[in-house]
Order: sequence, then C-alpha cells, then structure tokens
Amino acid sequence: MAAVKPQSKTFLKGDVIFREGEKGNAAYMIQSGTVNIVKNIKGKRQILATLGPGELFGEMAIISKCERVAGAEAASECVLLELTARLILLLLKKSHPTVFHLTRVLASRLARADRAVSESRSDNSWLTFCRLLHMKHRIFETAPKTEDAPIGITLEELSCEYCEITNGSQHEVERHLKSAIGFNMISVNKIASQSYLTIINPDDFLEIAKNLSEDINKFSGKVFLSDFIDIHDFSSIVDSNPEMIYKKIGVGDFPEDICMLHKEATSKWVEKKGAQYFKETKRKRKSIDELEGVEDIIFVDIGTLKLVFRKLGYYKLGILLAIAGDDAKKRILAAISTKIAAAITRDSRSSDAIDQSEADDVEEELIDMIREIKSSKKE
Repeated sequence: MAAVKPQSKTFLKGDVIFREGEKGNAAYMIQSGTVNIVKNIKGKRQILATLGPGELFGEMAIISKCERVAGAEAASECVLLELTARLILLLLKKSHPTVFHLTRVLASRLARADRAVSESRSDNSWLTFCRLLHMKHRIFETAPKTEDAPIGITLEELSCEYCEITNGSQHEVERHLKSAIGFNMISVNKIASQSYLTIINPDDFLEIAKNLSEDINKFSGKVFLSDFIDIHDFSSIVDSNPEMIYKKIGVGDFPEDICMLHKEATSKWVEKKGAQYFKETKRKRKSIDELEGVEDIIFVDIGTLKLVFRKLGYYKLGILLAIAGDDAKKRILAAISTKIAAAITRDSRSSDAIDQSEADDVEEELIDMIREIKSSKKE
C-alpha cells in the first residue's frame, strides 16, 4: 500500500496544477488554500469555480478515462493531497462491481455532456438548463437503486453543474427554475435541508422546453415568469385596485402586448367553464322606463334598491322573494341585511301560495318607487 499512499504537494499562486485536455493521472483534495477551475469557452478563459479546503477535484478524468474537461490553477498558495489514478481505482474496485462500472459510465457521460454543452453554449440559457436537467434525470432513472444511491436530483447539485458548465449565475438558475415550475414542467420537494427536482412529464419535457423557447425568443429570449406580475401586484404599484384595472382592460385601455395569459392554466379554465361560456353576449342594459317587473331589478343599483326595500316593508319583500328568479333573488338579498334576509326567508311563502293579483300589485309598486327615487336624484 505504500506505493499508493497519498502525497502532499504545495503549489504557489498562479501555478498550473493541470490543463484542460490533458490525460488525468491524479485527483486532488485541498488541505489548505484555494484552487480555480478554469475552462476555455469560445476562445476565452473562464473561471468556473473557486474551491477551498476539503474539496476534491480532477477525479472525473480518471474514472471516465477521458481527457480533462477543465483545467486547475492555484488561486493562492495551497497544499493539495494527491490521489493517484491507481489509488482511486483501487478504492472503487473494492466497492460492488456494479457500482464501479456505473460510476465510470456516469462520469464518462457527464464528461461528454460537459464538452458538448460548453462547445455549443449559446445565448439560449433556458434550453441549456432544460437539457442538463433532462440528462441528469435520465442518468438517475437508469442507475441501479442501491442503499447508498441518491434519492433524486438535488437543486444544489444541478445549480453547481449548470454554473460550472455554462459559466452562468445562480440568479440565472433561479429564473429558469421559476419558469419551469410555473409552466408545470417540474416539481420541487424539500426533504430535510435538500430540495429535490422531479420532471413531471419526462417524455415531452424537451419538446415543451423548445416550444416555450420559441415563445420566449419573440421577446428577445428574456421573458420568464419572474418577469411577470399579476393584476393585484400591478394595482398596488399604481395605487389602484384590481376592479379598476379589470375595467380598464375590458374597455381596451391596456395595450395588447402587455396582457398575456398562461397557456396551460387558461386551457384548464376554458375546459372547466365550457366553450359556450365564451359565446354568451353581454346582457343588455335597461333604462328606468324599460323596467317591467321584479326580474329587472338586476339593472338597478344597490343604493336605490335599499331605499325602495325600506319603504316596501318585510311583507312585500317576502312576496318579491317568493316570485323572483335566481338572479333577482340574489339582488334582493344583496340589498338587505343578513338578519332581515333570514327573517323574511323564514316567514316567506312559496310562489304557489302567493296571490297573483297581489304579486302584480307589489311588482308595480316596486317599479314605481324605483322610478320615483331615480327621478328625484336627477332633479
């Protein structure tokens, strides 16, 4: 075992520990100091991460037998524990043969994906995020389920790999995550201190991502759910209320390019309401002179009805409630107090027990009183 015993090595600030593209013959664990992981992306040297004491790097090239996908340089004077390829492979071989084989396959896949994503890095970070998540999902699903196997894809793991591969930011990850959750593409489950990601529909995940990307690109590729606000938030910003905002949208005061609907949520709502709901025309308004009976009180404001009902009294209100249709009945109950409504409802008769002549007289009195009050308001 002496031949494979780890040795400590010291590197000064700026020293190259290994270069991108080299064959891997050792991995390193940082005992003190810091190390930069660097990569050439589109001709520019980028620092993907800065590692500190206790962190391991360089192991992927050994396990996968691939060239190193990134380089490493001393960010400060550091002491590293060198883990040779022989030592790492010896430790792996002591584990179950399946685990050893799987570790090598997965490391190889990640190495290839790392190079592919880096080489084809585009401004469409949304698709890059979705492709990386989908790849990790496939690896997780095909891996044997052992006792020490991970229980899912952690948000922390995905964030670190995305930022290292793309040189993206944590803020970028959070934006994409909000979008994916908002479009019902993924779910997040918190277990202990870790957040685990689950793709809801793996078969269509990438297709949905591409379709959303096309929509997003219409807005210069920078539209995410985090960029949107709902009616309530907007009304607070402009010191108004949602009802006023809806009215202004209804009369066409809002420009069309800022009024957008969520596709999936809207589709589910339409399915629930039924197609006929959207074909109904707006109910015609009636003038005071056009009012004919109790059913027409739906065209009268609540303030006027309150005055009328106080003058009519409980008995006549009971008659009106008995003969009114559902909409008119709701209008009556909305204009009187809860206690009065309960008393009238308890004592009221059914429509069959109402004398039609008496009901006609009460309806006529109702309309006359409404016209009288409306006329006095105009004067």
